[in-house]
Amino acid sequence: MRPRLRTLSGTENIAEADYLQASLEIYDFIEANRIDGDLGISYRINPGSAVDYTGGPVHGQYSLYSGSAGTGIFLLRLYEVTGDKKYLEEVSRILDELTNNVSGSDFYLEKLESAPGSSLPITGWHTGVYSGPAGAGVLSLSYYQHEKDAKYLSFAERLGRDILAASKSDENGKYLTEDTDVFSDGGFVLYFISLYRAGGNPEFLEAARDYAAHIAKSASDDGEGGLYFKANEIGKVGMPEGSIYPGFAHGTSGIGFIFATLYEVDGKDWELETAEKTAKFLEKIADDFDGARLIPYIYGGENSDDYKGKYYIGFCHGPAGTSLLFKKLHVITGNSHYFDVYKSLAEGIIKAGAPEYNSWGLWNSYCACCGVPGLIEYFTDVYETTGEEKYLDVARRSAARTIADSFEGKTGRCFYGYWDRTNPFDVQTYTGLYIGAAGAGANLLRLYGHLQGKAVTPLWEYS
Repeated sequence: MRPRLRTLSGTENIAEADYLQASLEIYDFIEANRIDGDLGISYRINPGSAVDYTGGPVHGQYSLYSGSAGTGIFLLRLYEVTGDKKYLEEVSRILDELTNNVSGSDFYLEKLESAPGSSLPITGWHTGVYSGPAGAGVLSLSYYQHEKDAKYLSFAERLGRDILAASKSDENGKYLTEDTDVFSDGGFVLYFISLYRAGGNPEFLEAARDYAAHIAKSASDDGEGGLYFKANEIGKVGMPEGSIYPGFAHGTSGIGFIFATLYEVDGKDWELETAEKTAKFLEKIADDFDGARLIPYIYGGENSDDYKGKYYIGFCHGPAGTSLLFKKLHVITGNSHYFDVYKSLAEGIIKAGAPEYNSWGLWNSYCACCGVPGLIEYFTDVYETTGEEKYLDVARRSAARTIADSFEGKTGRCFYGYWDRTNPFDVQTYTGLYIGAAGAGANLLRLYGHLQGKAVTPLWEYS
Protein backbone atom coordinates (compact mmCIF):
# COMPACT_ATOMS: atom_id res chain seq x y z
CA MET A 1 0.00 0.00 0.00
CA ARG A 2 1.82 3.10 -1.24
CA PRO A 3 0.44 6.61 -1.71
CA ARG A 4 1.43 7.57 -5.21
CA LEU A 5 0.50 11.11 -6.12
CA ARG A 6 0.07 14.36 -4.27
CA THR A 7 -2.28 16.56 -6.24
CA LEU A 8 -2.41 19.95 -4.55
CA SER A 9 -0.48 22.59 -2.70
CA GLY A 10 -1.15 25.88 -0.96
CA THR A 11 -4.56 24.84 0.35
CA GLU A 12 -3.94 26.17 3.84
CA ASN A 13 -5.62 29.40 2.70
CA ILE A 14 -8.94 27.67 1.96
CA ALA A 15 -11.25 28.68 4.80
CA GLU A 16 -14.74 27.93 6.10
CA ALA A 17 -16.42 30.60 3.98
CA ASP A 18 -14.89 29.03 0.87
CA TYR A 19 -16.92 25.85 1.46
CA LEU A 20 -20.13 27.77 0.95
CA GLN A 21 -18.76 29.93 -1.86
CA ALA A 22 -17.54 26.88 -3.79
CA SER A 23 -20.95 25.24 -3.30
CA LEU A 24 -22.71 28.29 -4.71
CA GLU A 25 -20.41 28.19 -7.74
CA ILE A 26 -21.17 24.48 -8.14
CA TYR A 27 -24.84 25.42 -8.12
CA ASP A 28 -24.15 27.85 -10.98
CA PHE A 29 -22.59 25.03 -13.00
CA ILE A 30 -25.54 22.73 -12.36
CA GLU A 31 -28.01 25.48 -13.27
CA ALA A 32 -26.17 26.04 -16.54
CA ASN A 33 -26.99 22.41 -17.35
CA ARG A 34 -30.61 22.44 -16.27
CA ILE A 35 -33.23 20.95 -18.58
CA ASP A 36 -36.59 22.70 -18.37
CA GLY A 37 -39.42 20.31 -19.14
CA ASP A 38 -43.12 20.93 -19.53
CA LEU A 39 -43.81 19.88 -15.95
CA GLY A 40 -40.56 20.43 -14.09
CA ILE A 41 -36.78 20.29 -14.34
CA SER A 42 -33.89 17.85 -14.58
CA TYR A 43 -30.19 18.19 -15.47
CA ARG A 44 -27.64 16.99 -18.01
CA ILE A 45 -25.60 14.24 -16.41
CA ASN A 46 -22.25 14.60 -18.19
CA PRO A 47 -22.40 17.86 -20.15
CA GLY A 48 -20.05 18.30 -23.06
CA SER A 49 -19.24 14.62 -23.46
CA ALA A 50 -19.34 12.89 -26.81
CA VAL A 51 -21.34 10.07 -25.19
CA ASP A 52 -24.41 11.16 -23.25
CA TYR A 53 -24.88 9.07 -20.09
CA THR A 54 -28.48 10.14 -19.52
CA GLY A 55 -29.96 6.86 -20.70
CA GLY A 56 -27.38 4.60 -19.05
CA PRO A 57 -28.27 1.83 -16.59
CA VAL A 58 -26.74 3.60 -13.58
CA HIS A 59 -26.86 7.16 -14.87
CA GLY A 60 -30.56 7.73 -15.47
CA GLN A 61 -31.81 11.28 -15.89
CA TYR A 62 -33.97 10.97 -12.77
CA SER A 63 -31.76 8.69 -10.68
CA LEU A 64 -30.43 9.20 -7.17
CA TYR A 65 -26.89 8.28 -8.20
CA SER A 66 -26.38 10.60 -11.18
CA GLY A 67 -29.65 12.33 -11.93
CA SER A 68 -32.07 14.91 -10.61
CA ALA A 69 -33.23 12.93 -7.56
CA GLY A 70 -29.71 13.13 -6.16
CA THR A 71 -29.13 16.72 -7.23
CA GLY A 72 -32.20 17.65 -5.21
CA ILE A 73 -30.40 16.57 -2.02
CA PHE A 74 -27.66 19.12 -2.76
CA LEU A 75 -30.30 21.81 -3.24
CA LEU A 76 -31.97 20.92 0.05
CA ARG A 77 -28.65 21.41 1.80
CA LEU A 78 -28.16 24.76 0.10
CA TYR A 79 -31.54 25.83 1.44
CA GLU A 80 -30.71 24.56 4.92
CA VAL A 81 -27.46 26.50 5.23
CA THR A 82 -28.53 29.70 3.44
CA GLY A 83 -32.25 29.95 4.20
CA ASP A 84 -32.87 30.98 0.58
CA LYS A 85 -36.17 29.43 -0.45
CA LYS A 86 -35.30 29.49 -4.14
CA TYR A 87 -33.42 26.24 -3.58
CA LEU A 88 -36.42 24.65 -1.87
CA GLU A 89 -38.64 25.79 -4.74
CA GLU A 90 -36.24 24.22 -7.23
CA VAL A 91 -36.52 20.89 -5.41
CA SER A 92 -40.29 21.21 -5.74
CA ARG A 93 -39.87 21.59 -9.50
CA ILE A 94 -37.60 18.54 -9.61
CA LEU A 95 -40.28 16.56 -7.82
CA ASP A 96 -42.92 17.82 -10.25
CA GLU A 97 -40.84 16.36 -13.07
CA LEU A 98 -40.19 13.13 -11.17
CA THR A 99 -43.81 12.63 -10.17
CA ASN A 100 -44.95 12.87 -13.77
CA ASN A 101 -42.15 10.94 -15.45
CA VAL A 102 -40.77 8.24 -13.16
CA SER A 103 -41.86 4.79 -14.26
CA GLY A 104 -43.96 2.37 -12.23
CA SER A 105 -43.72 -1.39 -11.77
CA ASP A 106 -43.39 -1.79 -15.55
CA PHE A 107 -39.86 -0.39 -15.24
CA TYR A 108 -38.83 -3.37 -13.12
CA LEU A 109 -40.50 -5.92 -15.34
CA GLU A 110 -38.77 -4.49 -18.41
CA LYS A 111 -35.36 -4.51 -16.70
CA LEU A 112 -35.78 -8.10 -15.59
CA GLU A 113 -36.00 -8.94 -19.28
CA SER A 114 -33.42 -6.58 -20.78
CA ALA A 115 -30.67 -6.16 -18.18
CA PRO A 116 -29.13 -9.67 -18.33
CA GLY A 117 -28.21 -9.17 -21.99
CA SER A 118 -27.00 -5.59 -21.63
CA SER A 119 -23.48 -4.20 -21.36
CA LEU A 120 -23.95 -4.24 -17.57
CA PRO A 121 -25.36 -7.74 -17.04
CA ILE A 122 -26.08 -7.50 -13.31
CA THR A 123 -29.81 -6.87 -13.16
CA GLY A 124 -29.94 -5.40 -9.66
CA TRP A 125 -27.63 -2.57 -10.64
CA HIS A 126 -30.31 -1.43 -13.09
CA THR A 127 -33.26 -1.71 -10.72
CA GLY A 128 -32.03 -0.63 -7.28
CA VAL A 129 -32.69 2.57 -5.36
CA TYR A 130 -29.60 4.38 -6.63
CA SER A 131 -30.36 3.81 -10.30
CA GLY A 132 -34.09 3.05 -10.46
CA PRO A 133 -37.38 4.86 -9.70
CA ALA A 134 -37.16 4.50 -5.91
CA GLY A 135 -34.37 7.10 -5.81
CA ALA A 136 -37.03 9.71 -6.52
CA GLY A 137 -38.72 8.53 -3.34
CA VAL A 138 -35.57 9.21 -1.31
CA LEU A 139 -35.71 12.84 -2.43
CA SER A 140 -39.46 13.04 -1.88
CA LEU A 141 -39.13 11.78 1.70
CA SER A 142 -36.33 14.28 2.36
CA TYR A 143 -38.43 17.13 0.96
CA TYR A 144 -41.38 15.93 3.05
CA GLN A 145 -39.37 16.78 6.16
CA HIS A 146 -39.58 20.43 5.09
CA GLU A 147 -42.94 20.58 3.37
CA LYS A 148 -45.41 18.36 5.22
CA ASP A 149 -47.65 17.94 2.21
CA ALA A 150 -49.01 14.39 2.16
CA LYS A 151 -48.51 14.15 -1.59
CA TYR A 152 -44.75 13.79 -1.12
CA LEU A 153 -45.14 10.89 1.29
CA SER A 154 -47.79 9.37 -0.98
CA PHE A 155 -45.46 9.57 -3.99
CA ALA A 156 -42.67 7.84 -2.08
CA GLU A 157 -45.08 5.16 -0.88
CA ARG A 158 -46.37 4.65 -4.42
CA LEU A 159 -42.84 3.94 -5.55
CA GLY A 160 -42.50 1.40 -2.75
CA ARG A 161 -45.67 -0.36 -3.84
CA ASP A 162 -44.37 -0.41 -7.41
CA ILE A 163 -41.41 -2.46 -6.18
CA LEU A 164 -43.74 -4.83 -4.36
CA ALA A 165 -46.01 -5.18 -7.40
CA ALA A 166 -43.05 -6.43 -9.45
CA SER A 167 -41.60 -8.59 -6.66
CA LYS A 168 -41.54 -12.36 -6.50
CA SER A 169 -41.98 -14.58 -3.45
CA ASP A 170 -40.64 -17.96 -2.37
CA GLU A 171 -40.32 -19.87 0.90
CA ASN A 172 -37.56 -17.51 2.04
CA GLY A 173 -39.28 -14.17 1.46
CA LYS A 174 -39.62 -11.53 -1.27
CA TYR A 175 -37.16 -10.48 -3.94
CA LEU A 176 -36.94 -8.77 -7.30
CA THR A 177 -33.56 -9.96 -8.57
CA GLU A 178 -30.96 -12.42 -7.33
CA ASP A 179 -28.64 -9.48 -6.55
CA THR A 180 -28.63 -8.68 -2.85
CA ASP A 181 -26.24 -5.73 -2.40
CA VAL A 182 -27.27 -2.24 -1.27
CA PHE A 183 -27.15 -1.12 -4.90
CA SER A 184 -29.69 -3.86 -5.74
CA ASP A 185 -32.42 -5.61 -3.73
CA GLY A 186 -30.67 -4.84 -0.45
CA GLY A 187 -31.32 -1.15 -0.96
CA PHE A 188 -35.04 -1.86 -1.07
CA VAL A 189 -34.84 -2.96 2.57
CA LEU A 190 -33.44 0.45 3.51
CA TYR A 191 -36.05 2.16 1.34
CA PHE A 192 -38.94 0.27 2.94
CA ILE A 193 -37.55 1.14 6.38
CA SER A 194 -37.44 4.82 5.35
CA LEU A 195 -41.09 4.62 4.29
CA TYR A 196 -42.05 2.96 7.56
CA ARG A 197 -40.22 5.58 9.62
CA ALA A 198 -41.80 8.43 7.67
CA GLY A 199 -45.39 7.23 7.57
CA GLY A 200 -45.68 4.42 10.09
CA ASN A 201 -47.36 2.05 7.63
CA PRO A 202 -46.68 -1.54 8.80
CA GLU A 203 -46.95 -2.71 5.18
CA PHE A 204 -43.46 -1.38 4.56
CA LEU A 205 -41.92 -2.83 7.71
CA GLU A 206 -43.27 -6.21 6.62
CA ALA A 207 -41.82 -5.65 3.15
CA ALA A 208 -38.42 -4.79 4.62
CA ARG A 209 -38.52 -7.92 6.76
CA ASP A 210 -39.56 -10.13 3.83
CA TYR A 211 -36.79 -8.81 1.57
CA ALA A 212 -34.21 -9.12 4.35
CA ALA A 213 -35.30 -12.69 5.11
CA HIS A 214 -34.71 -13.66 1.49
CA ILE A 215 -31.28 -12.04 1.52
CA ALA A 216 -30.37 -13.76 4.81
CA LYS A 217 -30.90 -17.17 3.23
CA SER A 218 -28.20 -16.39 0.67
CA ALA A 219 -25.48 -15.95 3.31
CA SER A 220 -22.38 -18.14 3.28
CA ASP A 221 -20.73 -19.37 6.49
CA ASP A 222 -16.99 -18.71 6.61
CA GLY A 223 -16.45 -21.64 9.00
CA GLU A 224 -15.25 -19.37 11.81
CA GLY A 225 -18.53 -17.89 13.01
CA GLY A 226 -18.74 -15.21 10.34
CA LEU A 227 -21.03 -14.68 7.37
CA TYR A 228 -20.40 -13.24 3.94
CA PHE A 229 -22.60 -12.63 0.92
CA LYS A 230 -21.93 -13.35 -2.71
CA ALA A 231 -24.18 -10.46 -3.57
CA ASN A 232 -23.65 -10.55 -7.34
CA GLU A 233 -22.03 -12.71 -10.00
CA ILE A 234 -19.22 -10.18 -10.36
CA GLY A 235 -17.35 -12.42 -12.78
CA LYS A 236 -19.82 -11.00 -15.30
CA VAL A 237 -18.15 -7.58 -14.96
CA GLY A 238 -14.56 -8.76 -15.16
CA MET A 239 -13.84 -9.64 -11.54
CA PRO A 240 -12.33 -13.02 -10.54
CA GLU A 241 -14.85 -15.84 -10.82
CA GLY A 242 -16.29 -16.78 -7.45
CA SER A 243 -14.98 -13.65 -5.72
CA ILE A 244 -16.99 -11.20 -3.62
CA TYR A 245 -16.97 -7.51 -2.87
CA PRO A 246 -16.64 -7.00 0.91
CA GLY A 247 -17.53 -3.28 0.74
CA PHE A 248 -20.68 -1.26 1.31
CA ALA A 249 -22.30 -0.48 -2.04
CA HIS A 250 -21.93 -3.92 -3.60
CA GLY A 251 -20.94 -6.25 -0.82
CA THR A 252 -21.05 -7.84 2.59
CA SER A 253 -20.62 -4.77 4.80
CA GLY A 254 -23.55 -3.02 3.15
CA ILE A 255 -25.71 -6.10 3.59
CA GLY A 256 -24.71 -6.29 7.25
CA PHE A 257 -25.71 -2.64 7.57
CA ILE A 258 -29.14 -3.53 6.15
CA PHE A 259 -29.75 -6.07 8.91
CA ALA A 260 -28.49 -3.73 11.64
CA THR A 261 -30.80 -0.97 10.38
CA LEU A 262 -33.74 -3.36 10.26
CA TYR A 263 -33.01 -4.44 13.82
CA GLU A 264 -33.31 -0.81 14.95
CA VAL A 265 -36.98 -0.74 13.93
CA ASP A 266 -37.95 -4.42 14.11
CA GLY A 267 -35.93 -5.77 17.01
CA LYS A 268 -35.70 -9.39 15.87
CA ASP A 269 -32.72 -11.34 17.22
CA TRP A 270 -31.91 -12.90 13.83
CA GLU A 271 -31.47 -9.45 12.30
CA LEU A 272 -28.84 -8.40 14.83
CA GLU A 273 -27.17 -11.81 14.75
CA THR A 274 -26.79 -11.62 10.97
CA ALA A 275 -25.33 -8.12 11.16
CA GLU A 276 -22.83 -9.12 13.85
CA LYS A 277 -21.72 -12.20 11.96
CA THR A 278 -21.00 -10.13 8.85
CA ALA A 279 -18.94 -7.78 11.01
CA LYS A 280 -16.98 -10.76 12.34
CA PHE A 281 -16.15 -11.89 8.81
CA LEU A 282 -15.03 -8.40 7.79
CA GLU A 283 -12.73 -8.14 10.80
CA LYS A 284 -11.18 -11.47 9.86
CA ILE A 285 -10.25 -10.41 6.34
CA ALA A 286 -9.06 -6.90 7.25
CA ASP A 287 -5.37 -6.09 6.93
CA ASP A 288 -3.81 -4.33 9.91
CA PHE A 289 -1.26 -1.53 9.61
CA ASP A 290 -0.20 -0.72 13.17
CA GLY A 291 -3.80 -0.44 14.34
CA ALA A 292 -5.14 1.07 11.12
CA ARG A 293 -7.25 -1.33 9.06
CA LEU A 294 -8.12 -1.70 5.41
CA ILE A 295 -10.27 -4.37 3.79
CA PRO A 296 -9.34 -5.67 0.33
CA TYR A 297 -11.40 -4.59 -2.64
CA ILE A 298 -11.91 -8.23 -3.70
CA TYR A 299 -11.98 -11.37 -1.57
CA GLY A 300 -11.87 -15.03 -2.61
CA GLY A 301 -12.41 -16.70 -5.95
CA GLU A 302 -10.06 -17.48 -8.79
CA ASN A 303 -7.00 -15.24 -9.22
CA SER A 304 -8.02 -13.05 -6.29
CA ASP A 305 -4.34 -12.83 -5.33
CA ASP A 306 -4.17 -10.21 -8.08
CA TYR A 307 -6.02 -7.92 -5.68
CA LYS A 308 -3.97 -8.53 -2.54
CA GLY A 309 -2.87 -5.25 -1.01
CA LYS A 310 -5.31 -3.29 -3.16
CA TYR A 311 -7.86 -1.22 -1.29
CA TYR A 312 -10.54 1.26 -2.15
CA ILE A 313 -10.50 4.24 0.20
CA GLY A 314 -13.86 5.94 -0.33
CA PHE A 315 -17.50 5.13 0.28
CA CYS A 316 -18.45 2.50 -2.30
CA HIS A 317 -15.84 -0.19 -1.53
CA GLY A 318 -13.64 1.48 1.09
CA PRO A 319 -13.65 2.21 4.82
CA ALA A 320 -15.84 5.29 4.42
CA GLY A 321 -18.69 2.89 3.69
CA THR A 322 -17.60 -0.32 5.41
CA SER A 323 -17.12 1.33 8.80
CA LEU A 324 -20.76 2.47 8.90
CA LEU A 325 -21.75 -1.08 9.86
CA PHE A 326 -19.46 -0.99 12.88
CA LYS A 327 -20.67 2.44 13.91
CA LYS A 328 -24.28 1.27 13.81
CA LEU A 329 -23.50 -1.91 15.74
CA HIS A 330 -21.84 0.19 18.43
CA VAL A 331 -24.91 2.41 18.67
CA ILE A 332 -27.22 -0.62 18.88
CA THR A 333 -25.23 -2.81 21.27
CA GLY A 334 -23.05 -0.38 23.19
CA ASN A 335 -20.14 -2.76 22.60
CA SER A 336 -16.98 -0.65 22.55
CA HIS A 337 -15.25 -3.22 20.35
CA TYR A 338 -17.33 -2.06 17.39
CA PHE A 339 -16.37 1.53 18.12
CA ASP A 340 -12.70 0.55 18.11
CA VAL A 341 -13.04 -1.19 14.74
CA TYR A 342 -14.92 1.84 13.37
CA LYS A 343 -12.03 4.09 14.34
CA SER A 344 -9.41 1.68 13.01
CA LEU A 345 -11.06 1.78 9.58
CA ALA A 346 -11.07 5.58 9.65
CA GLU A 347 -7.39 5.39 10.52
CA GLY A 348 -6.89 3.11 7.52
CA ILE A 349 -7.96 5.93 5.22
CA ILE A 350 -5.41 8.25 6.80
CA LYS A 351 -2.70 5.58 6.69
CA ALA A 352 -3.28 5.24 2.95
CA GLY A 353 -2.31 8.90 2.52
CA ALA A 354 -5.75 10.40 2.00
CA PRO A 355 -6.88 12.99 1.31
CA GLU A 356 -3.76 14.55 -0.18
CA TYR A 357 -2.36 11.45 -1.83
CA ASN A 358 -3.94 9.16 -4.37
CA SER A 359 -3.47 5.40 -4.13
CA TRP A 360 -4.67 2.36 -6.08
CA GLY A 361 -8.21 2.84 -4.78
CA LEU A 362 -8.34 6.64 -4.53
CA TRP A 363 -8.06 8.40 -7.85
CA ASN A 364 -9.19 11.58 -9.57
CA SER A 365 -12.89 10.75 -9.58
CA TYR A 366 -13.99 13.80 -7.55
CA CYS A 367 -17.24 12.23 -6.45
CA ALA A 368 -19.05 11.33 -3.25
CA CYS A 369 -18.98 7.64 -4.16
CA CYS A 370 -15.31 6.80 -4.58
CA GLY A 371 -13.45 10.12 -4.39
CA VAL A 372 -12.13 12.69 -1.94
CA PRO A 373 -15.41 14.69 -1.71
CA GLY A 374 -17.05 11.74 0.04
CA LEU A 375 -14.31 11.88 2.67
CA ILE A 376 -15.52 15.35 3.68
CA GLU A 377 -18.87 13.84 4.59
CA TYR A 378 -17.32 10.84 6.24
CA PHE A 379 -14.74 12.55 8.43
CA THR A 380 -17.21 15.21 9.54
CA ASP A 381 -19.35 12.33 10.77
CA VAL A 382 -16.36 10.58 12.36
CA TYR A 383 -15.54 13.78 14.25
CA GLU A 384 -19.12 14.11 15.48
CA THR A 385 -19.07 10.45 16.54
CA THR A 386 -15.69 10.45 18.30
CA GLY A 387 -15.14 14.08 19.30
CA GLU A 388 -11.50 13.80 18.21
CA GLU A 389 -10.23 16.96 16.55
CA LYS A 390 -7.85 15.15 14.22
CA TYR A 391 -10.81 13.84 12.24
CA LEU A 392 -12.23 17.32 11.77
CA ASP A 393 -8.81 18.28 10.43
CA VAL A 394 -9.01 15.46 7.86
CA ALA A 395 -12.48 16.68 6.84
CA ARG A 396 -11.07 20.19 6.33
CA ARG A 397 -8.13 18.87 4.34
CA SER A 398 -10.51 16.83 2.19
CA ALA A 399 -12.51 19.98 1.54
CA ALA A 400 -9.34 21.87 0.68
CA ARG A 401 -8.29 19.28 -1.87
CA THR A 402 -11.80 19.12 -3.34
CA ILE A 403 -11.85 22.86 -3.93
CA ALA A 404 -8.23 23.03 -5.08
CA ASP A 405 -8.77 20.32 -7.69
CA SER A 406 -11.94 21.88 -9.10
CA PHE A 407 -12.27 24.08 -12.18
CA GLU A 408 -13.96 27.46 -12.07
CA GLY A 409 -15.20 28.44 -15.51
CA LYS A 410 -17.64 30.92 -17.00
CA THR A 411 -20.64 28.80 -16.04
CA GLY A 412 -19.54 27.90 -12.51
CA ARG A 413 -17.37 25.41 -10.65
CA CYS A 414 -17.04 21.80 -11.77
CA PHE A 415 -14.66 18.83 -11.68
CA TYR A 416 -12.87 17.08 -14.52
CA GLY A 417 -12.04 13.50 -13.64
CA TYR A 418 -12.61 9.88 -14.52
CA TRP A 419 -15.35 8.03 -12.65
CA ASP A 420 -14.30 4.66 -14.08
CA ARG A 421 -11.05 3.69 -12.34
CA THR A 422 -10.13 1.29 -15.15
CA ASN A 423 -10.47 3.92 -17.88
CA PRO A 424 -8.35 6.94 -16.88
CA PHE A 425 -8.58 8.44 -20.36
CA ASP A 426 -12.35 8.95 -20.06
CA VAL A 427 -12.14 12.35 -18.38
CA GLN A 428 -15.51 14.05 -18.04
CA THR A 429 -17.45 16.40 -15.82
CA TYR A 430 -20.66 15.32 -14.11
CA THR A 431 -23.51 17.07 -12.32
CA GLY A 432 -24.97 14.35 -10.05
CA LEU A 433 -24.89 13.52 -6.34
CA TYR A 434 -22.80 10.36 -6.20
CA ILE A 435 -20.89 10.90 -9.43
CA GLY A 436 -20.26 14.63 -9.74
CA ALA A 437 -20.51 18.26 -8.75
CA ALA A 438 -23.73 18.05 -6.75
CA GLY A 439 -22.10 15.47 -4.50
CA ALA A 440 -18.97 17.56 -3.97
CA GLY A 441 -21.16 20.56 -3.16
CA ALA A 442 -23.34 18.53 -0.80
CA ASN A 443 -20.25 17.17 0.96
CA LEU A 444 -18.79 20.66 1.38
CA LEU A 445 -22.11 21.81 2.83
CA ARG A 446 -22.07 18.94 5.32
CA LEU A 447 -18.85 20.31 6.79
CA TYR A 448 -19.98 23.91 6.48
CA GLY A 449 -23.28 23.10 8.19
CA HIS A 450 -21.44 21.41 11.05
CA LEU A 451 -19.17 24.42 11.56
CA GLN A 452 -22.15 26.78 11.42
CA GLY A 453 -24.28 24.67 13.75
CA LYS A 454 -26.84 23.99 11.02
CA ALA A 455 -28.22 20.50 10.46
CA VAL A 456 -28.47 19.37 6.85
CA THR A 457 -30.44 16.61 5.17
CA PRO A 458 -28.45 13.40 5.72
CA LEU A 459 -27.40 11.17 2.91
CA TRP A 460 -29.62 8.17 3.42
CA GLU A 461 -26.70 5.89 4.31
CA TYR A 462 -26.09 8.11 7.36
CA SER A 463 -29.71 8.48 8.43
